Amino acid sequence: MNSKLKNFAIVWGVCFIIFNAITFIVPNELFNITRFDKPIFWISYACVNIVFISFLFIAIKFLKGEENIKFLNIPLIVTSYICVVVSLVIGSLFIVFPILPTWIGAIICILVLGYFVIACIKANSVKDIVEKVDEKIKQKTQFIKMAIVDIDNIYNRIDTDDIKESVKKVQEALRYSDPMSCSALESIEFEIDIQLQKLKGAVIKNEENVVNDVVVELLILIQERNNKCKALK
Repeated sequence: MNSKLKNFAIVWGVCFIIFNAITFIVPNELFNITRFDKPIFWISYACVNIVFISFLFIAIKFLKGEENIKFLNIPLIVTSYICVVVSLVIGSLFIVFPILPTWIGAIICILVLGYFVIACIKANSVKDIVEKVDEKIKQKTQFIKMAIVDIDNIYNRIDTDDIKESVKKVQEALRYSDPMSCSALESIEFEIDIQLQKLKGAVIKNEENVVNDVVVELLILIQERNNKCKALK
């Protein structure tokens, strides 16, 4: 359980105790009207308590390990605090003063709970959609990211300045390439990957002529890929 959820549980506990304390500490008879002898009081009291308990279980379910999800651009943990405090105020007001219909207070608290449930469901749905989009983007940019890592590793193996200067052209070409990929680019990306492996072998063997030839081929392939990326947009 994260720290924010722990703090919410503490605030919830305090509000729950305050509500019950106010309910029974305030005298039974106010405005010459008693409330403890009326079945509707106990039904409303039970409903408000159920609302409070539901807040805690729903918050644990939807907020456990999630501190940044939002509903209507408001952090869900903040919405949780607001709903609990509103339920405390409304519940206490209608339960304590017998001139007010206690069932109305119970209904308002239930509506607040309903709003909280909807907020949790919608916020988590949006979070799931964002995560799926992020995962798709991550997959689509994986080739260029890994190619840049490969060329950086190759560059770090080079001892000769001339070879470094040649390989640096590929390094820069990959860094400025369109990061997005798709199935239409699979074949040319496969060719680029093969050439990168050839370049690695040539660098290890310090074969400058081979390095230069592979660099030329890689620059051509990278440019072709960039052209296809533009055509696919």
